[in-house]
Amino acid sequence: MGKKMKSSDKNAMALYVRVVDCGSFSKAALREAVPVSTVSRKIADLEQHLGVRLLERSTRQLRTTEMGQLYFEHCRRGLAEFDAADAALTDRQARLSGRIRISVPPTMSDLVVLPLVSAFLTLHPDVSVQCLVTERFIDPIGDDIDLALRVGKLDDSSLIAAPVSRHRPRLLASPSYLAAAGEIGHPALLAAHVQVAFSRWERPIRWTLRSGTESCRLEPAPRLVINDYAGVLHGLLQGAGISELPTFIGAQPVRDGRLVEVLPEWQFEAQPVAMAYPSGKHLSSLVRAFKEHCQRYFDEHPLA
Repeated sequence: MGKKMKSSDKNAMALYVRVVDCGSFSKAALREAVPVSTVSRKIADLEQHLGVRLLERSTRQLRTTEMGQLYFEHCRRGLAEFDAADAALTDRQARLSGRIRISVPPTMSDLVVLPLVSAFLTLHPDVSVQCLVTERFIDPIGDDIDLALRVGKLDDSSLIAAPVSRHRPRLLASPSYLAAAGEIGHPALLAAHVQVAFSRWERPIRWTLRSGTESCRLEPAPRLVINDYAGVLHGLLQGAGISELPTFIGAQPVRDGRLVEVLPEWQFEAQPVAMAYPSGKHLSSLVRAFKEHCQRYFDEHPLA
């Protein structure tokens, strides 16, 4: 046997099927808008690659050999499968279906991510989302995560961070606590009032507040440190001093009058919120659509 044709040579297969269907090189050439000599040469090349004669040629007639007829039938079925596969992918990309896996910090899971994901699922009924809620470092490849919602600066150079929003913490306390504490005129006086605070497990608590050109650094030492802002919120509502909360968590209690902003002229730096994914990873149409949805959603529902 001679050298076999590469299995990926779909064009040669398609041309051969066209020739057999048309019954002549000239008709096939007309259908393909190429010279007859090109069709003849490509079929000859195909026969050489396969090591078999596919067609019997004469000045008036063209017919398949036994091997040629067998090959024709397989080619026709194979091309139909190719077309079906292309159509399936095109249709899937057009209407978006499949599963996406994301990771989010606990702080954002209910107030931010649930409405965000619900809006996406409403737009795309054939999509499902798996959400891993965790504060730990996520390895998108090892943990099989498509996108990770990250808050703060991204130090991992192997990841791409696509910014989707920003959030700014605010100093809050209950009205009853502030009434008992008296006037607090400067952030330097805050440390004794911080009884509960958020911190990721491996990091010390360090706050920097700015007012105009002046800045103040604090390293409070609360008796209760927790890596979930829901716990900090509960503590503040119970009168446990002064602490910082992201705006998207503290906004409703402030509107309700259950919490009050402390030293509003002193502000924390805004923190970036980004969708992170491996730098070398090709994003599917579904993952890309979800990332773009996040950007639009946060544009309409800012966190700060």
